Amino acid sequence: MDHRAMASRGAEERAAGQRELPPPRQMLKDAASYALMRVMKTAIPYVPPTARDGLGAALGEVSLRVLGREAGVMRDELRRSYGGDPLPEPADRIVARAFKNFWLGDLETNLYPHLGPQNIDGYIDLEGRDRLDAALARGRGAIVLIGHFGMNQLTMAALGHRGYPMNQLSASPLAWAEILGARTPPLQEAKWRLIWDLEQKLPARHISVFGFMRPAFECLERGEVLCLAIDGGGGNRWTRVQFLGRACNVAATPMSLAAKTGAPVLPAFVHRLPRGRHRMAIAPEMPMDRTRDREADLQRNTQRYMGILEEQVRLHPDHYVYFLRHRRRSRGTDGMPFFDDYPTEGP
Repeated sequence: MDHRAMASRGAEERAAGQRELPPPRQMLKDAASYALMRVMKTAIPYVPPTARDGLGAALGEVSLRVLGREAGVMRDELRRSYGGDPLPEPADRIVARAFKNFWLGDLETNLYPHLGPQNIDGYIDLEGRDRLDAALARGRGAIVLIGHFGMNQLTMAALGHRGYPMNQLSASPLAWAEILGARTPPLQEAKWRLIWDLEQKLPARHISVFGFMRPAFECLERGEVLCLAIDGGGGNRWTRVQFLGRACNVAATPMSLAAKTGAPVLPAFVHRLPRGRHRMAIAPEMPMDRTRDREADLQRNTQRYMGILEEQVRLHPDHYVYFLRHRRRSRGTDGMPFFDDYPTEGP
């Protein structure tokens, strides 16, 4: 079932029945996260980076203690993803930093309305700009693949506030409320609405992954930048690859779009730095297979990108393991589970 059908079913569930409530601990986490965002929406411009970092660390520590089951899911995802290979540091330390990064992301989302050309250099560094300029000079636009690694949405700020015409192919947070239907936690939906309002302040045109793809083609025809994540749960067509040593199902749309448009494809990653800063690094343009066997090309090109993403995840698992936890928890509502080896029961 694709996400349009799931959204329709979700709407019917909400119209027909009473909304389900999440477990008490999840409700506590949702309440804390929503309340924090309400407060920080006004306060965040006046909070120094070091204070934000300290607050994120404190909230991460509380989450680690209260949400022990979620921490267990992340540790298990690390075990499945690394197999017998050594972790770059102990699993508990990775999970603790992942919780901290989650809360810092919540805090820093409130900065979106306050970022602009006048201050972007002081917030996020940009490496590899010459690679993007060279790709755009060919006149076919450029596809920037980001993955759900780090604060990936800062790609729009890092490029848009530096003068690049930006477009983002994605799903708004509220799309998941439609898909979950009556299972949408009330406070989670309220938080999603706040986040969506803040995301509208990013210097990018939003193109819904659930809508028609024509705007995506048109922005590339105009020579603009199209940003999208290849590892999300949206879509209705997937290709099978190996990722982190596991059989993985990845949306076919990004590489299919690249094949149809001939647009150059550049991976990009946002790394968290000390003292509230970030670094966006644009990797070299990906070589793309373009033969008569389009399905084989799609699989090989997708596999090539997932290999690049895997290198970053293995170096910085704290930037990605919270997302692995999310994809595992949402396996029942995703159109296709991210990994084939998820447990059939439990979290």
